[in-house]
Amino acid sequence: MEAEFNKAFEDISGKLFRNSLNYCATFKLFSCGKTAGKSLEDLVQMNFGDHAFVGGSAISTAQQVVDELSAALNYRGDHGSYPSLDYLESTESKDGHPFYPVFWDLAFLIETDQKSILLIASSSD
Repeated sequence: MEAEFNKAFEDISGKLFRNSLNYCATFKLFSCGKTAGKSLEDLVQMNFGDHAFVGGSAISTAQQVVDELSAALNYRGDHGSYPSLDYLESTESKDGHPFYPVFWDLAFLIETDQKSILLIASSSD
């Protein structure tokens, strides 16, 4: 399932990048295996190395995750940098940190009974 989500994220990123101006958005899920219950700091360092750190965290509801992703996916930029406005205004768009953040970034730890998943995304120029 992780591969399917990451493929969908790649497709969306490509559409946001096409005909954009100085804009690149990246989304990726990182599966942490059977690690439910480990601290967020441990999970981040397991995936990205000892140099990675958590700058802050807060508990989020599922709706907050959806709202944050929606805001990121619908970010319109400014006069000097923006995603593909044709894609953002299309019907297709409406249906639907290892990265360098400039305009927005987000990360969520999603825990299930068996595993933890990190969702990390950001946009840059």
